[in-house]
Amino acid sequence: MISGRDILILSTQDWGAMPTRKHRWARNWAKQGNRVLYVEQQMHWAGWLIEIRQQFTRAFRFLQGARPVEENLWVFTLPIVLPFFQMSEAINWLNNFFLAPVLHGMIRKLGFKNPILWTYTPHSADFVGKLDQSLTVYECVDEFSAAKGLVHGATIAKMERELIQKVDQVIVTAPGLLESKKGFARRMELVPNGVDVEHFAKSSAPETIIAPEIATIPKPIIGYLGGVQYWVDFDLIAHAARQHPEWSFVFVGNVEPLARVDKVRDFKNMFFLGRKPYNDLPRYVKNFDVCINPYVLDGVGANVDPLKLYDYIASGKPVVSVNIPAAQRFSDIMPLTQTADEFTRAIESVLKNPGDATKRMQTAAAHSWSARFKKVEATVEAATL
Repeated sequence: MISGRDILILSTQDWGAMPTRKHRWARNWAKQGNRVLYVEQQMHWAGWLIEIRQQFTRAFRFLQGARPVEENLWVFTLPIVLPFFQMSEAINWLNNFFLAPVLHGMIRKLGFKNPILWTYTPHSADFVGKLDQSLTVYECVDEFSAAKGLVHGATIAKMERELIQKVDQVIVTAPGLLESKKGFARRMELVPNGVDVEHFAKSSAPETIIAPEIATIPKPIIGYLGGVQYWVDFDLIAHAARQHPEWSFVFVGNVEPLARVDKVRDFKNMFFLGRKPYNDLPRYVKNFDVCINPYVLDGVGANVDPLKLYDYIASGKPVVSVNIPAAQRFSDIMPLTQTADEFTRAIESVLKNPGDATKRMQTAAAHSWSARFKKVEATVEAATL
């Protein structure tokens, strides 16, 4: 067991975001007696201006320094940096040149010595070797070169390759990422996402009370859990909604600026409920009749390992997914679809015959977060030998 170490995590999410493996690993390392500094995502001036209401306090959080949130665990907000750093190597270098002493000063202030640098940011190669780290791990959870927004695919891919070549260990979450990155890495390991089995099993528990907000929505409910982003295929959803205006499509999660919700805005059977507290999610999923995983079939979809898939099957609810590699391992418990017609027909079929909820929940038990963390820990231990 790894204990008594200092760990610096460079995340692509703020601490207050919906929890993912980044948050879970930080908490797990801290509970094992390691000191952990979780550094929130880089925010640039253009993004800050677009989301000024949500980001108004960011500068003040930076001035607070490292904030203790749990025992052995601190969170640090970076200063706002120049935009276009995922489109220009020069701007990224300039940002990192400015941020390196900020990070170095913070870990010295906390008394960190020879920390493990654990990065999720593909543009962080400039930090390797400059933070007195004893080991550097890059955990790749997405195909960043296929992302949309202020990202230039070829540029971010080049920066990521440089990072992969520098670090001691690469961990990826999907087989596609393993295949595309392995030619550049010294050490690489595949560790997929997982699920809080007991938490989402509450969705099928008799004592769980359905959230009032979803209890009044007409059934059947076709439910989606998670962030609503550009990777959600609203052409699929629009097709199904036209075919079945009696179905209610419910989205539980933040709607992001690049999401193509304009394609379904005029549909009366669309319900966007926004983000809900993690502890309340089973109360929403309980009223889903079918859970959907409608990714656009592109570079992002081909290389993602969606948390929602694990959450869905742990709930026991029936699932319909597009045919992405991450879903293929669950093809015995959910239909996989390629076209809009197939997607709609699969939902029709599952509504008539939901299948075996117990089998789905038993399948989820093999993908617990605790099992995933053990594999991550073993990977890090092997890299230190």
